[in-house]
Amino acid sequence: MPGDHFAQFDVGRDGPWDSRTAAHLLRRTGFGATRAEVDAAVAKGLEATVEDLFDDGAAQESEFQETFKRISGNFADFADIGQLQAWWCYRMMKSATPLREKLTLFWHGHFSTSVQKVEESYLMHVQNETLRTHAWGNFRDLVIAISQDPAMLVYLDGESNTKEHPNENFAREVMELFTVGIGNYTERDVLEAARAFTGRQRVSQAIFQFNGELHDNGRKEFLGRRGRFKAEDIIDILMQQPATTWFIARKLLVFFACPEPPDAVVAEAADLFTRARLNVEWFLRDLFQSKFFYSAACRRTRISSPAEFVIGTCRSLGIRMAAGELNQNMAGMGLELFNPPNVKGWDGETKWINSTALAARAAFAERLTQLYSDTAFGPRLDMTQIVPADLDDPAKAVDALVDQLLDGSLPADARREIATLLVSNDQGPQMMDQYRTDLGFRDQQLRAALGLILSLPEYQTV
Repeated sequence: MPGDHFAQFDVGRDGPWDSRTAAHLLRRTGFGATRAEVDAAVAKGLEATVEDLFDDGAAQESEFQETFKRISGNFADFADIGQLQAWWCYRMMKSATPLREKLTLFWHGHFSTSVQKVEESYLMHVQNETLRTHAWGNFRDLVIAISQDPAMLVYLDGESNTKEHPNENFAREVMELFTVGIGNYTERDVLEAARAFTGRQRVSQAIFQFNGELHDNGRKEFLGRRGRFKAEDIIDILMQQPATTWFIARKLLVFFACPEPPDAVVAEAADLFTRARLNVEWFLRDLFQSKFFYSAACRRTRISSPAEFVIGTCRSLGIRMAAGELNQNMAGMGLELFNPPNVKGWDGETKWINSTALAARAAFAERLTQLYSDTAFGPRLDMTQIVPADLDDPAKAVDALVDQLLDGSLPADARREIATLLVSNDQGPQMMDQYRTDLGFRDQQLRAALGLILSLPEYQTV
């Protein structure tokens, strides 16, 4: 029904709450899901599973920090960009609340800031923690925090914005990219907003301060309002614009639900975001329990980002790999953390699957099949955790892989081809007896089949 996209998904009437539906929710709100996590979600039900997505009490964060300290000791140097990137990959892999990390990644692309210009990795770490803290809070509070963020002050030349020499960079981007979008402001609005943002500095490397002596306290006219506006006033006016709720609601839909949401759906989402008073958590709770989210328009229709592909695959399959290697693989696929390509961030979708990125994905898939370490902390892929060791039927083994990686959605002819490969050697003849009796041969063949499935076009979606 028109106007009914965000009505609650009625389990049974609108569709089942089964392993496929639960896996869809967990993939979109995090980075993959193990079979056990999917089964647990099915048992809990939709409402309780969505409730769990936002459950990240202080005890969980404290436990994560303590575990990280035990593993890394004093070797985590946030002034080193490589270590900072690896640290974030580790968080994505190990977080008990992956939705917060997923949103932190979303806001990192939205409030795009690059270490290439900032040049201080520690400032990027401070910004990352700010994004994480406000990830699913009130959007106004997040924009306020970003307007005072030291890395953003450096990236968009905020410290050079004084009453004598207004710099328009942040004022322009806060409208064009962060709130209302192109076409909803004038050049005069940019200049007046720049005047309101004057006097914002760092008192030290990473501490913000407002310097009243450098602030233009004169009267300003912005989006039809008049007053002696400061930065917070400009942001409040932007929060009152219908264009802001439309712009942000659409970006959240594109990231979590559907790559090309129809205007009618965006209009409903914008109304929902307005009624939620710009609270991201309230908006997402309704989205994740809506009819639209579980419709065909949203299932396996988004191209997975490098983070979803790399981290999601490893989390789903219980793979152990060094965080630095995870980061390097993501960068090779086009997503280098803390270094977006420009002020607009990453374009995403089809831009994720150019020839270079596809080759990197295939190489990563092959690399996973070679993880054999038996040490306590070495890189490892345990195939028996994916396909039970006593499952010696090739067709059923393929079903297990397809169920885990593709929600069971792979045509029968493709399944048969993969099952045939499981019992073939380089020369081609059938090796059914060896597959059933030789566990080493079976493991080798299953790893090859896994690499093939990870490289299929169907697996590049999420």
